[in-house]
Amino acid sequence: MEFPELRTWIGGVPEQSAEAMPAAQALHDPNTGERLAENRTASLEQLDRAVAAADAAHQRGEWYGLGAAGRAQMLDVFANELEARAEQIAPLDSLNSGVPISVTKLFAGSAGDTVRGAAARAVALGDERSLPADDRDVRLRRVPWGPTALIAPWNAPSAMAVKKLAYALAAGSTAVLKPSSASPWSAQLVLESAAAAGLPEGVVSLVQGSGRLGAALVADERIRSISMTGSTPTGRSISASAAPRFARLRLELGSNNPAIVLADANISATAEALAGGNLKLSGQWCEAPRRVLVAREQLESLLAALEVALGSYQIGSSLDEATTLGPVAFEGRRTELFHQRDQLVAAGARTIVAGTAPERGWFIAPTLIVGEGLDLAEELYGPLLVVEPFDSIDEAVQRANSGQVGLAGYVFTEDESEGRRVGSRLLAGEVKINGTSVLDMSSESQQSFFGDSGVGGHGDAELLEFFTGTQILGTDAQGLPL
Repeated sequence: MEFPELRTWIGGVPEQSAEAMPAAQALHDPNTGERLAENRTASLEQLDRAVAAADAAHQRGEWYGLGAAGRAQMLDVFANELEARAEQIAPLDSLNSGVPISVTKLFAGSAGDTVRGAAARAVALGDERSLPADDRDVRLRRVPWGPTALIAPWNAPSAMAVKKLAYALAAGSTAVLKPSSASPWSAQLVLESAAAAGLPEGVVSLVQGSGRLGAALVADERIRSISMTGSTPTGRSISASAAPRFARLRLELGSNNPAIVLADANISATAEALAGGNLKLSGQWCEAPRRVLVAREQLESLLAALEVALGSYQIGSSLDEATTLGPVAFEGRRTELFHQRDQLVAAGARTIVAGTAPERGWFIAPTLIVGEGLDLAEELYGPLLVVEPFDSIDEAVQRANSGQVGLAGYVFTEDESEGRRVGSRLLAGEVKINGTSVLDMSSESQQSFFGDSGVGGHGDAELLEFFTGTQILGTDAQGLPL
């Protein structure tokens, strides 16, 4: 397999990224641990020019000036270019994330539709509309804040980069995209697609590198809005950097999403759903169930069913079409997960391992961590699932709302009315009853990031509006008393 050269794109033109990253940050095959390629980073000088290009394009107003319909026409070409590269993107994402290629193919194949969907929403919303004002011309305008920093995670590299970019561009923003240094390859093909689509100069730039480069990007005073998906510590750092200039923030961070299993739940179906949710994206899905609170009388039955359900996944190379659970993305991720598991065991938990992980590579067999009163100080971002019994609904809700939570919650019960009552008490932007699917429950879904899980929220309508402020422009009324 050929790997893209890690280039910096400034104003739509690629150039070599100036600096080699340390050997410890080289790119590896998570399936074997084999070193695949040197990693490279843009220099601070290249970053400065990338932001300058985005700022100049914003000041010219050429992209926003096309109007929503004009931008949609160019975004349709961008979508076509992404689709033409989907077969190249999927294996690169699979190697960079450890996610099975059967899933990365779905992500890569849907990138074009993501762009078209964002453009269609922007056209429907419009850049401006008339407001009631007697016979005067008064309009509400949606105006981009200015250059935006788009910081994408490593668990779904192209999918998250494309979604952020699609909505920023549809709204009329200019953008500087920075993918994770752990998953840099597919971003090159995204930028190739944008260049081939003929987007105006400076509308999209790409910088790649470590946290040092990301910190410089979000600290740049020309960056007026920041959309980032990643860890909570990184989110806190970005918030501190952006606060003095009041840059607009959208931060999707970590969450140990709870699942409450009531006494009447269908145990077999519940175990299947929990296993499926926990192991999505090789256990690296932001909204995966992480902590299961089960009615005490159902604890042993659920553990037995979960061991079977988790053990049914085929663990293997992320590039194998038959694999349903791949490795975690990089060695440090596996090391951290083992450390978290060991800490919980030291606190009194026991483990149940389902399946056998290959000896080579960065694999972790699905593992149940069973105990009571366990303290989940940090997000368990991998194929580990904590299971604890409860004796009352109040106790379950209190435990579910403790620690780092806020993205998602789950309730399992045969009584959907009771499920809604319990679910309404959870501190989470989305609560699903009897399911753990990735997809939104409604085309009009909107969810806020509660608690420590971030700033802002998601839902396609909210994402589009994030990139613009509103302005009232019109003829003032005459002869008013004040």
